[in-house]
Amino acid sequence: MNVADRIDYARPFIERVKGTLYARFRLDASGAPQFEVWSGQALYAVDLYLLSPHASEISEVRYTLDDPQSSHPLGISSDRANDFRVSFETVGDEPLRVFVRIGADTYEQRVWLSQMLENGHARGLTPEIRSALLDIRVN
Repeated sequence: MNVADRIDYARPFIERVKGTLYARFRLDASGAPQFEVWSGQALYAVDLYLLSPHASEISEVRYTLDDPQSSHPLGISSDRANDFRVSFETVGDEPLRVFVRIGADTYEQRVWLSQMLENGHARGLTPEIRSALLDIRVN
């Protein structure tokens, strides 16, 4: 990604993973973010990614909510060819923790979903995507 990264990465993540975390709304045929209405709110379909020049060394990326009450990961990926993509649905901004395993070491990064979405949609920010990002930020 050749855009300004919106995430303040931890030093170990910068030095070893050297990656960019990003997310993208899943879009419909017209280019608008896909969502369902759930309890009166838009439930957006989102894909999370890690782009790293060291992808061949990464064995696993685990995405979790940064919530002590939640012990289940949003997803775990070893899919290097697709930037370690994991899909989930959300109604609003979520604090996330991303764990990247390289050999016997694991590198953690805390991040807000909205920051990852800003990275993923920095180019081609349509009015529909801008509106969905605002909706995510306020919920």
